[in-house]
This record gives sequence, structure tokens and C-alpha cells, in this order.
Amino acid sequence: MENGIFSKNCVTDFPTITYPTQQSLITGTYTGDYRKELCHGVPLSDWMGRHIAPPKLRCYASKDLQIYKMNEDLGPNCQTILEMIDDGNTSSIVQFINRGADYSFPENKIKLAFYYLLLSRKRFFLKLIALANTVIIQKILENFKKPKKYFGNNEPPICSHLLFFTSDILCHAFGYDSKYYKLNLIHIDKQIGILMRELDKMGYLDDTAIAITSDHGNYRAGKTGSLRNFFESFGLTHYHPRKNIKGNFNLCGFGGVGFLNFKGASSHKYGWRHPTINELKKYGPKRINLLESLFKIEESHLMYYRDSNNTYDKGIIHLKRKDRTTGNIVLGTIEYRGTGHNYKTKYIAEDDNNDIFGYSNDDIASKLIDNRFHSINEWIEGTYHLDFPMYPDLIPRHFKNPRSSDIIVSTGGKVVFTHEHEKNKNEPLYTHDIGLRKCAIVPLMIGGSKEIPYKEITYCKTTDIVPTLLKFLGKSPHKSVIGKCLI
Repeated sequence: MENGIFSKNCVTDFPTITYPTQQSLITGTYTGDYRKELCHGVPLSDWMGRHIAPPKLRCYASKDLQIYKMNEDLGPNCQTILEMIDDGNTSSIVQFINRGADYSFPENKIKLAFYYLLLSRKRFFLKLIALANTVIIQKILENFKKPKKYFGNNEPPICSHLLFFTSDILCHAFGYDSKYYKLNLIHIDKQIGILMRELDKMGYLDDTAIAITSDHGNYRAGKTGSLRNFFESFGLTHYHPRKNIKGNFNLCGFGGVGFLNFKGASSHKYGWRHPTINELKKYGPKRINLLESLFKIEESHLMYYRDSNNTYDKGIIHLKRKDRTTGNIVLGTIEYRGTGHNYKTKYIAEDDNNDIFGYSNDDIASKLIDNRFHSINEWIEGTYHLDFPMYPDLIPRHFKNPRSSDIIVSTGGKVVFTHEHEKNKNEPLYTHDIGLRKCAIVPLMIGGSKEIPYKEITYCKTTDIVPTLLKFLGKSPHKSVIGKCLI
């Protein structure tokens, strides 16, 4: 950090879940209507594909290794950084968003299954963590030392990306304040030091830029809760294709934030249509108003949902916040217009002094609540220092994706629910989905070559990494890239 570009305020994606935050980091763009826009197609780690019947459920952490489907799910209207480099060897080490890589590790699903099996065995868990970090660095160094073995020629890789997944595993298992997590970060730092030392010995370090960042932050909840009886009390049946349960709703996931899908009244053999707002107000056999009843979930106080008439290039996202002291409901909207680099949003608060995200209490952010459309660069400049940074820009992008849910409900992090589709998972209290700064702000460091300028960036986006690294290589980013070069 002391010898290159760095930022302590790098804003990640919405929602702050491993995928799609990894997708935006590696493509330099965000999600949206992947069928029509220049964007990627992954809204969540778990989502429902509504365009087919029966609807498909995607879960990248599933035992049937759906993680390999991510490259397909990206869609054709974006590129990974590896695809943007049209000449030279590229490699991907333990990063399964590896479209465009000439070499990937693990090389096949059998090896991947083996690694997952070992990591699931608790008595091997901590011993394998250090080994996993070491293997990642040794593999990339082998790419440099023996390129012909991996690429068929003697040229070292021009671009590689690595994923140190161990920090995520340990943070969930033991917490960001545990000795295991901290020791693992020290071990990763040591391995990066080995990488730089070996690249220097081979004469490559002076021509190498190394970017280090994270895809999200973390927080500790106060307790876990259960929703098993909550939805049943409303007469809602959870859809599950393998059990032949048709159902009328699906909960793609609920930790501190819940992503709920509901079957529209006119859905047919081609899949589940998104319900209208009027349908959501009189839903299911008991005709409940979901837009009010979902606030009965413990500690829930934020709600987002799309307007019935939205299209991919214009529309409205409705916002609600329940005051946890008085129970009063605060209303707001985000209106969006355009696509790609012409996309802008307008954030409207019903009460100028009491908005959904608390921007009205800040001298800088409050100026953006002016009934005008603003770009992503204006939103990051005005909100990077607050909770819910860039949310007026990012939330509509999420809802434009047809794979996104109908209603999003958020707690403040005091309670987390461990539901994924119809399953109640036994997850710990450490997670990372809510919009607070502790989840949405990550560090960014770009060092290595002495030719990299020393510069502190006050704020930036994870999508800025791709165009910055391409600039070093003299390459142009794909037209879908929203991020901007930091030099």
C-alpha cells in the first residue's frame, strides 16, 4: 500500500453477497437485464430462473457443483477481464468465474469435489486452510516457471486472478475478531510476499501489477431467528422442483436480508411471471398484503420492490422503512432511466428530513435528493462515507435482472435468519449482506512494479479495478464496463 495506488473506501456491489460481488469485480460491470443490456446476469448467490417451467433454482454453493454454471450465467453481453485480453496467456486459480482463462485450477469437477470434501471435514479444516493458501501461490508461480506445461508455449501469463477463499470460510466459522481469522490473513500476506519475492527472482516483478481487494465486508448479528412457521401461517407453500412441490413462493435466501419470489396470477407453462403490486397486496389463499405483513418478520425494517410497469430502460423501485421505535412507515422511490453509460437514477424521499437511507442527515448526500437524475459517479462521491453507499444506483440494476426477486426485506443485522430456498441452514452469526459500511466498503491496493504511481484514492468502486489493470497493459475495456480507470 505504501508503494502504489490504494483506497480505504472502495464500494462493492448490491447485495453484499459473495456472488454477484465477485462477478462485478471481475467483469467491471454490474447486473441488469442480461438479455438486452450490456451487463452480467447474476443477481444473487441463489436465484430463481422464471423463464422456464418448472422454474429452476440456482445455488452456487450446492453439492451438485452449480458453481461451474456461473460462467454461463454471466450471459453474452459482458466479458471477464481475461476475455478482454485478446493476446497472451491467462490463468485462473481457484476462481470459478474463469471464462476466458487458458488455464484454470482446479482443472476439472472431480478435483473440485475432492477439495470441497476435504474442507467439509472438521478435523482437517484448520490444517487444510494453510495448505490451500500455499497451493494457490505455488500454482501461479508454476505458471511463470513452466509456462509450456500449462499453455503450450514459453510465454508466462499476462493476466491471472487468484481467490483466497479461506478468509471467507474462517470469517463465517469463527468471526472477523477471532485469532484463526487474523492468523490466516497473516498467512495470506506471507504467501503474497513469497509471490513477489519469486517474481522478483525471475525478473517479472518490475513488469507486474498486483491488485488486492475483497468482495464484501462482514458483521456479527446478535442472534439467529427462524422463519419456518412464519410463511406457513400465511398459507404460503415453498416451491421445490425436485420434490414436485409446485408452491406459490420461494425464499432464495434470508440472512440479514431476504430475497422473496412470488408466483404471478397469470403465470403459465413458460414460467413464473413477476406479480403486480396489486397482486402482492392480496396474495395467496388468505389474500394477505405482503407489503405490510412482511414487516412482521423480527427486526425487519427495510423493504424494496419493483413497480408493475418497469422496463429494462426505465422504471421505479419502491422503498419502505419501518421506524423501529414508533412503527411509522417512511416511503421513498428510486426512478431509473437509460442503460449502460447513459444510466442515471433519481432518489425521491416522501419526507425531505427523513429518507430511507438517512442521506438527508448528511450535508453532502442530502444535495443528491434534489428531484434530479444522477450518475453512478455522483452517487459514489456523495455517499461513499455513509451506510448504504451508492444504493440509489445499485438497487435498480439488481431489480432490472429478470432473475431477481420480487420483494427484498432487510433487518438491521441484530437478527439473521439462515434460510436458503426451503432449507434452514445451521449458519453462524457472522455474515455480510446488509447495506452498512462494514459490509459495503472494502480496501483496494495496487502495487508490485515500481512504475505504479503512489496515490491514495479517496473513494472508488470494485468495478474500477478492471479498467485500471487493463490500462497498465495498454488494453481497452469491453463496452459493458462501468468502472473507470484510477490513473
